[in-house]
Amino acid sequence: MTEEELQQAPVVMRDGWPDTYFAVIFTAQRTMSDENMYQITADRMVTLAQQQLGFLGVEAVRGDDGIGITVSYWRDREAIRNWRINVEHLAAQQMGRKEFYEWYQVRIAEIFDHRAFDASFDKDVRRDLKD
Repeated sequence: MTEEELQQAPVVMRDGWPDTYFAVIFTAQRTMSDENMYQITADRMVTLAQQQLGFLGVEAVRGDDGIGITVSYWRDREAIRNWRINVEHLAAQQMGRKEFYEWYQVRIAEIFDHRAFDASFDKDVRRDLKD
């Protein structure tokens, strides 16, 4: 998925997602390395992640300063573990450390609540916390 496609993606309402789910938050500073190779690799990782059991979705942004945030959403921690150790993903991680990133951070969070607004639907959507 190209950066342009990500910027144009509508707000996801998350219909059919579980009440609680997990987010993997990848924050990184890009190097000045080959942008074409980076984009090919990033697109492949999105395609590969979409094929993984437990994958729910992904959102990404990158500033002009090269700092980017990609958030992938997963049904459970087991799905995240399986993604982390996927052989092709491991190779991309190694390439990222050598070629694409000055630094990065990975955080994992459990999502208990979700709110969204989309003017084209003229409504607020909220998932309340369960008691």
